[in-house]
Amino acid sequence: MNRDDAIREMEERYRQSGRALNELQRRHWAAKEAMTLGRGGITIVSQALRISPNTIRRGIAEIMDGQESVISTANTRIRKSGGGRKSKKA
Repeated sequence: MNRDDAIREMEERYRQSGRALNELQRRHWAAKEAMTLGRGGITIVSQALRISPNTIRRGIAEIMDGQESVISTANTRIRKSGGGRKSKKA
């Protein structure tokens, strides 16, 4: 399989299921794809999914450290509370 075919297949898989993933799950999914491809996998996944290579490396590090991708529910936060822009006071 050549590089262009790999990118097209990955884009299609991501289009079908990637939108339903939270940022942790998306990072781990991209990392697993890159690990499966082997050498040059990070670059291919980064280009196909338009994700930063650093994000993919972080996902690989998390997987290697044994962190599991937890399925998010409506009440589970991915980020710490209090993040984001502060509200304007009138």
